[in-house]
Amino acid sequence: MKRLKALLLSIVLVICLFILSGCASSHAAKHSKTLNVIGWSEYVPQSVLDQFTKETGIKINYTSYSDPDQMLSKVLSSANGTYDMVLAPGMYVQVLRKLGRLDKLNKVEIPNYGNLSQTALNEPYDKSNQYSAPYLGTVMGIAYNDKKVKTPITSYQDLLKPEFKDSLVTVEDSRAVVGCALMATGHKINDTSKSALSDASKYLAKLKPNIKIFDGSSPKTSLINGEVSAGLIYGGEIALAMQNNHDIKIVYPKESIYFAYDVFMKLKKAPNGTNVDKFINYMLEPKTSVKFSKAFPYYNPNRKAVKLLPKKLRDNPAVTVPNNILARSQTVLNLGKNTTKIDKVWNDFKGDQ
Repeated sequence: MKRLKALLLSIVLVICLFILSGCASSHAAKHSKTLNVIGWSEYVPQSVLDQFTKETGIKINYTSYSDPDQMLSKVLSSANGTYDMVLAPGMYVQVLRKLGRLDKLNKVEIPNYGNLSQTALNEPYDKSNQYSAPYLGTVMGIAYNDKKVKTPITSYQDLLKPEFKDSLVTVEDSRAVVGCALMATGHKINDTSKSALSDASKYLAKLKPNIKIFDGSSPKTSLINGEVSAGLIYGGEIALAMQNNHDIKIVYPKESIYFAYDVFMKLKKAPNGTNVDKFINYMLEPKTSVKFSKAFPYYNPNRKAVKLLPKKLRDNPAVTVPNNILARSQTVLNLGKNTTKIDKVWNDFKGDQ
């Protein structure tokens, strides 16, 4: 009998220790002081990350990538828990959701979500705004040096003119450039039909002799130093070029334009999921949002932050894209297997560049 009592006592102690251990683990998880982020390189100011750590005590481990495909490979090849959140183009909401790798945001913990403008919500890749929060938006515009370019530019078709032979720069972004070619020829940006891609290919073939530089890192540089006279590049890069060379101007073609948000997403089974919501809420704080908008002058979807921007950024159409321009913008979506069709058009266009 004594042995039985002793055995039962031991079992009770083990159960109690197990429960206490679980509570301790749960308590630790709730108060985790780490956040593992994977995002674009040179896109989030280190000062902003440091300030978040200072205010919350949460250390951020930021892993950078330069190509979204690289990001996807890292996320899918890593064990659950390696990364808590992703900063990537909006179309990857569709990709990661389909793969079962996204968790819904806890909006209760993100009251600053209400600071976002209506134009930034209900995007096709996340119509209910459950899985993503916009960070900054990228628009494709036509930059030109008004000392070198005398004929007004109003359309993508103007870039085909002989006067631009060997004097244009373009970004190395297949979806953006092929998308512009599709819109230049009257098609939707995600159209992969044979006729649409044929028209886009013909447009790009005519554009090719005018392209002097493909630059995915810093397309603004050749504009600033006068190596090229115009270019099809991102608005943020155009804004920086304008700051460095006052002869640089921007124009949006009369056709539809490319526009895409980079967004924050929470990965499923994130060990520091609560911290993801805290971080997103911090990034949507107007005073915080202004800081990264000053460092990287892309379109800011935070309506309260825009009011705090310096006048030179608030009045710059490369940064604060006019609503009538946004109204005719189109965004890229995940095309699945049809992505290879875009890749072929792009590779044919670039050739041996």
